Amino acid sequence: MPLEELYEKTEHNLKRYWGFDNFRKGQDEVVRSVIEGTDTLVLFPTGGGKSLCYQAPATVFDGLTLVISPLVALMQDQVQQLKVKGISATFINSTIPSFEVEQRLVNARNGMYKLLYCAPERLKTDLWQAELPKLNISLIAIDEAHCISEWGHDFRPSYREIRSSLESIADNTRWIALTATATPEVQKDIVESLGFSESKVISQGFSRPNLKWWVTEALKKKQVLKTTVQKAAQKGDGLIYGGTRRNCEELAGLFSELGIKTEAYHAGIESEKRKAIQQRWITGETPLVVATNAFGMGIDKPNCRYVIHEEMPYSLEAYYQEAGRAGRDGEESFPILLFRESDHKKAIDRIEQKYPKYEELDHVYQILCDSFDLAVGSLMEESETLEVKALSQRGKISFGMLRSALSLMDQFDVISLQNELKPAVELQFALSSDGLKDYKERAENDAKTEFVDKLERLFGPESFREPVFLDEDLVLDKLGIRHNALIKGLDVLSRNDNILKYTYHNERTKVKVLEARSRSIPVSKSEVESYRKNILRKLEHMYGYVNTKQCREVYLRSYFGDLNAEACGHCDNCLKGKGGSASQPTKGEVVKIHELLHDDAKSMTDLMGDTGYDRSKVDQILRYLIKEEKVTTVSEKPGYYQVI
Repeated sequence: MPLEELYEKTEHNLKRYWGFDNFRKGQDEVVRSVIEGTDTLVLFPTGGGKSLCYQAPATVFDGLTLVISPLVALMQDQVQQLKVKGISATFINSTIPSFEVEQRLVNARNGMYKLLYCAPERLKTDLWQAELPKLNISLIAIDEAHCISEWGHDFRPSYREIRSSLESIADNTRWIALTATATPEVQKDIVESLGFSESKVISQGFSRPNLKWWVTEALKKKQVLKTTVQKAAQKGDGLIYGGTRRNCEELAGLFSELGIKTEAYHAGIESEKRKAIQQRWITGETPLVVATNAFGMGIDKPNCRYVIHEEMPYSLEAYYQEAGRAGRDGEESFPILLFRESDHKKAIDRIEQKYPKYEELDHVYQILCDSFDLAVGSLMEESETLEVKALSQRGKISFGMLRSALSLMDQFDVISLQNELKPAVELQFALSSDGLKDYKERAENDAKTEFVDKLERLFGPESFREPVFLDEDLVLDKLGIRHNALIKGLDVLSRNDNILKYTYHNERTKVKVLEARSRSIPVSKSEVESYRKNILRKLEHMYGYVNTKQCREVYLRSYFGDLNAEACGHCDNCLKGKGGSASQPTKGEVVKIHELLHDDAKSMTDLMGDTGYDRSKVDQILRYLIKEEKVTTVSEKPGYYQVI
């Protein structure tokens, strides 16, 4: 089919499945690039419509679109949303049994899916490598592509092996990589790692002219927060990132008492309630939510007027994504960061705790393997439920340190960790398809017959052969009933009528050790320490944003590679008269930094000491020199720079 016809068909399907008449600005360019077969790197902000850039073309290609994603919850959510729209899709990750993985790959081979979501570590398995040549893959989409780069804020080693794992088909298919936040060095790393040739980088840019970036020094945070919210609430609905679960609950209570209906949101609240909180916030029924950083993924509320961070995030990437949830409708909105000097030291301490040292990581690896009775050389076949508190007591490790170690091992692909999985229903019919048909014909209760009929359609024909897992949210939505009615109905069909077996799974943590157990954790000490130093380096850029005297938008856009940004005129620094063009570095200042790096590799702190320039000026100069390919980062010394 001619390329223009493919594009027109994609536009037709955009209307058919998503109800949109046209692609947004930028999306159309990406879709055309993908259809033409150009290797494409997409830089769109959160809420910018990245998913449509590969989902819409997937509906018109003859073959399969393979989507690589590190986020188990997000890939499950996207598959469910696609199914609701009538687009065939499935996912493969460590949450499903091996026999189900095999079946889904057979189905994919037979053309039953348009999109197949896959965790990156699955690409290295023998099963995947055996099936790969049999799959007709038209497009490879890599979501969260910044995970490829060790300079990214969410580095995953398995992402660097994507190209080599797909080498046999790499030159015969289309490629697209997508991320919301990537500095110039991360963009370069992505393109090189994926082997993109003559690639196209399509960016919506990092300018948000309707946002008034603001940093407020707050020695007494709760008092300042109270005043800030009462003032901001007059503008409309808002969101506060409150750090800990306990703090979220306390602040929600405080603002509710002040007459602003507020709800707390965190992972300790059960899934159904979290979903209801999100919906009440989106509709405006609840004008304010106080949340941990678990809030926001996949949520689109265009008229959020303010986002307040009570605590400083660890990176500008995280801050830009979270603060950028304000003002998506283009109207004036306020991202506000409350800060006191002790926050910086607290953040360093937390990073030290959150990213354990190599020896601590190895200790957790050993007790985890012991808890699953894994001998050296033994392979774990399936994910198993983990009692984290029990493991903490057995290993004499603090609960916080254990969770941090598990999280880091998950990031390094030593284990697959699923924190607090959504409640799910596992169901298998005890009768054959014909037997169930006879049962429905004999049933005298029309309501029961309708309930069984809906279950059969929902869980599909495979549920006659094997257990099928579905998230409870999807089941309740499709059946149009509440939790208690679901359990009561399934109990009757299981215990009284004996036509099915089911298990209800509460929220839980599941773990799988991904490779055969080794004598020491299968990640090097240098990798662990390098990653830790990179996180600390990113914190310093965040700290530079807090302390900069220049325009805050200029600082942010410079960090992400837009070195031609002009002062916004409405951030706190600009309004104080500090953010104008006078803060731009001079040619002499740029030359001085460049000459200093001729002698030896130096850190930002070194350069500040040698020149007397403030952090924001040194940071801006370094970004300019990197863009001009005169300076680069030192791979073996994170946080250091040298002349190319």
